[in-house]
Amino acid sequence: MKKRIDAMSLAMENIRQRKTRSICMILLVALFSIIVYMGSMFSLSLRSGLDSLSNRLGADVIVVPAGYKAEIESVLLKGEPSTFYLPENTMKKLEQFEEIEQMTPQIYVATLSASCCSYPVQIMGIDIESDFLIYPWISNSIQKELDDNEAIVGSHVAGEQGEKIHFFNQELKIVGRLKSTGVGFDATVFVNQKTAKELAKASERITANRVAEEDVISSVMIKVKPGVDSVKLSSKISRALAHEGIFAMFSKKFVNTISSNLKVLSSYVGGLILIIWIFSIVILSISFMAIFNERKKEMAVLRVLGASKKMLQEIIVKEAGILSLWGAALGSFLGILLSMIILPLVAKSLTMPFLSPSILKYILIFLLSFVLGSLIGPISTIRVVRKLTEKDSYMSLKEEI
Repeated sequence: MKKRIDAMSLAMENIRQRKTRSICMILLVALFSIIVYMGSMFSLSLRSGLDSLSNRLGADVIVVPAGYKAEIESVLLKGEPSTFYLPENTMKKLEQFEEIEQMTPQIYVATLSASCCSYPVQIMGIDIESDFLIYPWISNSIQKELDDNEAIVGSHVAGEQGEKIHFFNQELKIVGRLKSTGVGFDATVFVNQKTAKELAKASERITANRVAEEDVISSVMIKVKPGVDSVKLSSKISRALAHEGIFAMFSKKFVNTISSNLKVLSSYVGGLILIIWIFSIVILSISFMAIFNERKKEMAVLRVLGASKKMLQEIIVKEAGILSLWGAALGSFLGILLSMIILPLVAKSLTMPFLSPSILKYILIFLLSFVLGSLIGPISTIRVVRKLTEKDSYMSLKEEI
C-alpha cells in the first residue's frame, strides 16, 4: 500500500529532517508560554491575595503603639511573629471619640523556636464578644465557641484538629483549621483573650518582654460610624494620644499601597509578555523566510509534480503550527510546575499577599498560554505565505528546476 503524500505528512517529514532547527523553535515557543503562564499566574495570585487581605481587614482604623506600624503590617501581611503592647487603658481613652461605632482589641504574642514552643508562630488573641472582623470568619471552622486553651490554626501551621501544641510550656488543643488566605493569618494561631493573656504572662519567664498587665492589648481595630472619614479620624486619634505613645493608622492605606505596587508589577509583566510574543514571532518569521530561500528547489520540484501553491502554503503553515503546538504544550506544563515552586518565593520576597487562584482559573491561564503560544507559528509564516502567492516568487521557483 502506497503511503499517502499530503501537506501534513510533508510538514512532519520536514520537522524530522531538521531536528536541531525544530527543537530550537519548539524551545522558543515553550519559553514564551512559560512566561505567559507564570506572569499571568503571578499577577492573578497577588490580586487574589490582595482581595483576601482587603476582605479580612474590615477595620477602618488600626490603633497600635507608636513606632510599631511596620510590625502590624508584618503581622497582617506575612504572619511574622511579633510582640508589642499598647499603653494601659487604651480602650478607655478611645471611648472619647464619638466617630467610633465599634472597636475590638487584639493581643499578639510571638512564640519562639525553642523547647518551650512547638514552633515559632504568631499567636493572636481575639475578644470574642466584641470582635467584628476575625471571629465571625474563623467561627465557620468550628461549631462551638472558642474556649480557653483551645486554638484555631492557619493553613501553614502544623497540626491537625484534635492534636495538642505547646507554647511557653502551655498546652493548646487544636479545634479547627482555616483555609488558605494568602496573608499573615495563614501562619497565625488564634485563641481567645484569656488564653492569650496567659501565654503573654508565660512568655515573660523566657523573653525580655515587659510584664503583661491584666488588661494588656496589642492593637485595637476600629469601625467608624457611617459618613465618618477614616483618614481624618486616624489623624485625630494620633494627635490627641501621641503623648501617650498611641498611633492610629488608616487601615486601607497599606492595602492601597500594595494595590498600587501590584498595578505597576502587572504592567511590567504585561509589557514583558507582549515584547516576548513579538520577539518570538519576528525570530520565527526570519527563520521560516530563511528556510523558504533554502528550500526553493524542493518547492519547485513539488510544483512540477503537481503540488499547488495552496499546498505549499499548507506545508509551511502546518509545519509552523505543529512546532508551535508542541512548544506551547511543553511551555504551559512547565509553567505550572515552575509557578508552584518559584512564585510563592518571589511573592514572599516582595512582602505581598499571595493566594493561589481556583482550579478554574488555573485551567483558564493554561489555555491562555497554550493558545497564545500556538498562534506564534502560524502568524510567523504570513510573510512566507505571501511570498508564495507572488508571481515573481512563482517564476523564481520555476527557474530552480
